Amino acid sequence: MPDTVSKTDNFLKAIEKYAEEQRSKIQSEAEDFKEKELNKAEEEGLREAYVLIQKKMTDIKTQIASELSKAETASRRKTFVRRQEIENEVFARAEKKLEEYTKTDRYIKLLEKSAKDISKALTADDVVLRVRKQDIAHKNKVVLAFGRKCEVEVSNDIQIGGLVGISLKTGILIDETLDSKLEAQHEWFCENSGLRVIG
Repeated sequence: MPDTVSKTDNFLKAIEKYAEEQRSKIQSEAEDFKEKELNKAEEEGLREAYVLIQKKMTDIKTQIASELSKAETASRRKTFVRRQEIENEVFARAEKKLEEYTKTDRYIKLLEKSAKDISKALTADDVVLRVRKQDIAHKNKVVLAFGRKCEVEVSNDIQIGGLVGISLKTGILIDETLDSKLEAQHEWFCENSGLRVIG
């Protein structure tokens, strides 16, 4: 009987050993599986995090570009407004200086010179000279400088001073006003002042 007990013990031990090996194998496989799944999940998580980071970076770059564009546009607009203010100030001062000039004897000489120049250019006998309201007082000097028959009338279009000559037959007009000369300086000022809005 001891032989049977010994065989049974050996059989049980063999079964236990096999069970232990199987348990260890299953445990090892479970650990491997768990590790692979964790690695897989980690890689997937990293991939998702990378995609999320890339999306966030793209969003941030887009937002920054948009904000920069808005700031640049606002800055250009502000610069343009300031340039316009400076131009307006410069021309307001120039106009004031010209208005002061029209109160001098030199201005009367300018009217006479303009009348002579217009007389040389418009040779017909139907010339009308237009002056601002304040300059009608110089009518006789203007007609004398013109050198021949002409009409002199007030023009509300002339604000600063000077003369406009018109030949009624030919329709030719010669503008010798300080208004037009000042206006012509606007373009020169824009090109040469260095006050440019680049954009």
